[in-house]
Amino acid sequence: MTIDDFVADVIQQLDSTSRVPLYEQIAQQMLAAIQLGELEPGTVLPPEPELAEQLGVSRQTVNQALTSLARRGLLNRRRGVGTFIAEPYVEQPLDGLYSFIRTLTAQGRLPSTKILGYRQTIDEQASSILTGSHSGLVFEISRLRLVDGEPFVLETIYLPVEYGERLPLDRLQNEALHELLREICDVHISHADETLRPVKLESVDAALLGLAPGDPAFLVERAGFSDDRPVELRRSLIRGDRYRFRVRLSGASLA
Repeated sequence: MTIDDFVADVIQQLDSTSRVPLYEQIAQQMLAAIQLGELEPGTVLPPEPELAEQLGVSRQTVNQALTSLARRGLLNRRRGVGTFIAEPYVEQPLDGLYSFIRTLTAQGRLPSTKILGYRQTIDEQASSILTGSHSGLVFEISRLRLVDGEPFVLETIYLPVEYGERLPLDRLQNEALHELLREICDVHISHADETLRPVKLESVDAALLGLAPGDPAFLVERAGFSDDRPVELRRSLIRGDRYRFRVRLSGASLA
């Protein structure tokens, strides 16, 4: 469906006598077209004044409709560029240890990985956690995770040197780290502590993710344990415009 076809459909269905506001009618029809795949990601919408004129409504009505969809992540609005249909979110459930590759595969997306580099190094936090010393050597792996060929996550992994040096790094492009640790090093990740916070991207990180400096991202830090022994520290910068987390909350007593 072209945007002109969509506009023609909306015009036919708009009902000024309905108790449903016009902006909500427009938003509902656009939502349905997006969910059905009739308006594909990347489709550029006409400027608000032009769209309002085509639909025979006020610019304020169009603005309300587009704003409601943008707040739900269905539209991207960029000053000086325009408004267009957003790519769908990648959704990550947080109800247990998760694998980025498995999450994407389950959602019908194509994951891939580029290894950016690896080395032995000293990182104050990682060294302290993994070696017990602020100056202990750890093995660092940097990689870029992609979704359907688009940069998505910039990841730095720290491991004890004896594990990092044994890993076949070429397999890290297509396989989950925890599975390789289990197969190659006989290390089983039993649990992890993970924190998440919003950040703004700095220039180098933004360039690798194909975004602009200052764009929002999630910083996820995970310490993985084999029983009580820390064996992994992972820092993931995840683009904030295409990713969301989901948590199932049970009915525990507030008291």
